[in-house]
Amino acid sequence: METWSAHQLFTTAERSIGKSAAYALQSYAQSLEAKKLPVVFTLRHLSTITGVSYRVLHQTVNRKREACNYRMYAIKKRSGGRRIIHSVCEDLIRVQDFVNREILQRCQPHPASFAFHSSGGIKECASMHCGARWVFQFDLSDFFYDVTEIDVYRIFDDLGYRSLLAFELARLCTTTKLPRHLKHLLYHCANPDNLIQDFEDDFEKPGNGVRRLPYPERHGVVGVLPQGAPTSPMLSNLAARRMDELLQSFAFDSGFVYTRYADDLTFSAARLQDKHGVCSVRREVIGLIRKSGFKENSKKSRIAGPGSKKVVLGLLVDGDTPRISRETYRRIDRLLYGALQNGFESASAFNKFDSALGFYNHLGGLIAFVKSVDEKRWSEFSNRMRGIEQKWGDFGDI
Repeated sequence: METWSAHQLFTTAERSIGKSAAYALQSYAQSLEAKKLPVVFTLRHLSTITGVSYRVLHQTVNRKREACNYRMYAIKKRSGGRRIIHSVCEDLIRVQDFVNREILQRCQPHPASFAFHSSGGIKECASMHCGARWVFQFDLSDFFYDVTEIDVYRIFDDLGYRSLLAFELARLCTTTKLPRHLKHLLYHCANPDNLIQDFEDDFEKPGNGVRRLPYPERHGVVGVLPQGAPTSPMLSNLAARRMDELLQSFAFDSGFVYTRYADDLTFSAARLQDKHGVCSVRREVIGLIRKSGFKENSKKSRIAGPGSKKVVLGLLVDGDTPRISRETYRRIDRLLYGALQNGFESASAFNKFDSALGFYNHLGGLIAFVKSVDEKRWSEFSNRMRGIEQKWGDFGDI
């Protein structure tokens, strides 16, 4: 982190821009410091802090580096279908790592949010629903892509960063590069000048010192969060805060416990209130999701009533503590056995994975999932995985 003296800042600024503007800069810096946020004055200052060329940052903000900033590839989802991942170039990821580590990880998401921060976790989230007789689950569709650069701008602006810098940070953390079959998820504005009118209105507020947005390009496409950027998880959490507040309020009034883990929403209750039937709960929750600017994945809504099996985030919650199902243990055991006997390549093909790397990562993810709940079984699975790597070579040798 950069260190600096408020006295030196004021003295230097007073000589170059005058006493009034120097006081404004000093006040801005002290306000950020009080929130334990890094002081960043301009895009050029961010360039100095991160060691990334100002030209690269400026062109990224002006949407002239979309092709080289991100490389896209697809991975198979456990639930079926494919997820598009944006692999971020070295320069931009250095900036995004700084923004995530020094700014976003110092922000507090809504208490009902359990993903992407150190005080959350899958087990902690599932624990909230242990012993419930009713469990309602909803899934958000295209969660990251529903968070736009306008939402991200508001996050940085609300944190106290100058309006122009908030706009620039929003552009550095979003992209307009999506594969053809997802292009329909991008919001298109018929008049690009209207798109940034809110930004320019903010710039014209007293003390901001900018009369017009200093980026000549006008873009009719609004950027969205790239899945794969280090900034996207926490930005999605912060952007979903209004939705969390609305759903938490509904849950409190209706006798439910509400949690969100990324795009997985869960409501649980010991009993349903007389005023709420199953259809009523579903209708009200979906209405609040849409009111917040997100959309539900209707194919993944699930309701478990008394006497039925209750699973939250892959964990059984029918007892005092969350536990992993027998089916999950058996699946891991079967995949490990196949890899030991035949190697990663053959096991990958047999289990219909696109690549050995995809199979290897999937198996590693399952084993990591066990760690948060069952240390003993995790240790057993990890030892078996190491034995497979010793027999067939680690993945770098495949």
